Amino acid sequence: MTEYVICLILAAAPALPSAPDVLEEYRDVQQCITNSRYGHTVRLDTLPAARWDDLAQYLAGTTPDVLHFAGRGTPSGGPRFVTDDGGEAPVAFDGLRRCVTAATANGLHLLVLNACWTAHLAKEFSDTVPAAIGWQAEAADVHARGYARVFHRNLAAGESVAKAHATARMMLDLAGCASLPTLHTGAGRIPEAHFLIGPEARLAPQRAPLNLRSQQSGTHLRKPRFRPPPPQF
Repeated sequence: MTEYVICLILAAAPALPSAPDVLEEYRDVQQCITNSRYGHTVRLDTLPAARWDDLAQYLAGTTPDVLHFAGRGTPSGGPRFVTDDGGEAPVAFDGLRRCVTAATANGLHLLVLNACWTAHLAKEFSDTVPAAIGWQAEAADVHARGYARVFHRNLAAGESVAKAHATARMMLDLAGCASLPTLHTGAGRIPEAHFLIGPEARLAPQRAPLNLRSQQSGTHLRKPRFRPPPPQF
C-alpha cells in the first residue's frame, strides 16, 4: 500500500469581490505538485469556503503532514474563516492553538499561514509544530499564490523546507514584493534537515543491465591495428 504525504489546503475565503482567490491558489498548488518529481506520493486535500468546524471535523479523522491556510489574516488576531452568513471572521487564537497542538502530536510537520499579518502567529506556533510560515505584513494575492506555487513545487520535488522557502522568497524578490513570508522553527529543529518527501519515496535510479557477452569476448577492448600512411608522390 502506498504511503501518501497528506497536504491540506484550507481555502478559507468567502465569495466576495475583495476576497483572495483561494480556489485558484489550490489549483496552482495542485498542478505544481502533480508535475513535480515526487508528486505521485502526495495526496492533496482541500476544504473550500472553510468554516471553523470544518477544520475540527477534518482533524478528527485525518492528520495532514502539511496544513496550508489560504485566505486573509488580521493584524492582531488569527486567520479569518468563512461564517455561516457568507462573511468572514477571525478564528479564536486559543482554539486554533489547541487544534494545531493536537494535530502535531499526531504527525503534523508543517504549518503554512499564507495570509497577511501571520508571521507573529507562525512564530508562536513554532513552539508546537516543527516548522511554521507566515507573512510579516500585507500580501498581494498574486504574491501569495506565487509563493504557494514555488514552495509546494519544490517541496514535492524533494527539497527541504528551508530550501523550498528560500527559493520561493527569491522569486518574490524578483517580482518586487516588499513584504516577504518568514520561516520559524522551534529550538533544536533544523529546517535544512526537514523534508516533506522521506527517503522511502526516493527510489534508486534504474540502470541498464550489463552486457556480459561483450565483456567476455573482449572485442570492445582491442586496439585497431597500425596502418602506415599511404606513400606521397
